[in-house]
Amino acid sequence: MFVTPNLCNDGHDATCVAPNVEGTKNTAGKNIGGLAAADLWLKHWMPMIFNSPAYKSGKMLVVLTFDESGFVDSRACEKEDQADCQSPTGPNVSNPGFSPILGLFNLQTPPTKNFVYSGGGQVGAVLFNKKLIKPGTINTTGSYNHYSALRSYEDLLGITKGGNDGFGHLGFAALPNMKPFGTDVFNRR
Repeated sequence: MFVTPNLCNDGHDATCVAPNVEGTKNTAGKNIGGLAAADLWLKHWMPMIFNSPAYKSGKMLVVLTFDESGFVDSRACEKEDQADCQSPTGPNVSNPGFSPILGLFNLQTPPTKNFVYSGGGQVGAVLFNKKLIKPGTINTTGSYNHYSALRSYEDLLGITKGGNDGFGHLGFAALPNMKPFGTDVFNRR
């Protein structure tokens, strides 16, 4: 399952047209958004997820992550280091990191060549599962991308047939050198 907050709860907009998950307003009577609303969303939903039978039994992996780190992040994968970071560009994106919407508002300049922008940048993630992960452990040694994550989820679900590689992996997750999460993440296996 994929759960994501709406635009009033995802940390993007400081104030929102609609109410946040708790319906709180600022002193000007505007609906609170931004990081305060994202925090409220987590406080509202995460206890329900953690108290679910699927999570308590250890059958559910919860991944809490974000979609970008900011406008500029030199640590993101660029064409020159694609082999190192294992993050190929998608078939419909020739300029990762450039947002046509931000371009409309003059917050980014349209690039004159490919790979001018670094992409979404490095983001952190917090993973929860009592059977796979020791609580409180921190991993700063591994470097994974969303294709690594997809491959890991396919493996955890026991998908072993079909996909682009014949072993259950789809798209770029099927690349032969794409590594799933290792023992640096799943440290109780």
